[in-house]
Amino acid sequence: MEQKPGAGIVREELNSIYSLFACTRDILRKYGPELAPRGRAGGVTFAGIAVEMVNTVLRPLLTKWHPALAEWEATRLPGTSVVVHERGWEQIDVLRTEVAETRHVLLDLATELHDAMHIEPVLSPPVPGGARPL
Repeated sequence: MEQKPGAGIVREELNSIYSLFACTRDILRKYGPELAPRGRAGGVTFAGIAVEMVNTVLRPLLTKWHPALAEWEATRLPGTSVVVHERGWEQIDVLRTEVAETRHVLLDLATELHDAMHIEPVLSPPVPGGARPL
């Protein structure tokens, strides 16, 4: 689901992305080679997509923005709301843009996985104009 510009708290979005990162990493550790069956050389596997997602999509975003946002959050004065303080950060729009771009990459990876598994996607990609197909 696309976040409206300036809506919500970006910290919550980063926490959700971190949860996806941690959950995926745990699945990879727990099931390892079973997620990339032999005989699928060159084929798309959950493990292949998951490793790509963790290492090239999620980790760079989290490594860059989690500490930067935490540093800004530490400057919040008592009595200042989290929302007002977050919106006052000069980097907030850049972060929101990168989170939105990450969301699109994740949807593309999910579509690739659905196609490889020959199953219908749970979420339909957004269509121009913001409407979602039924």
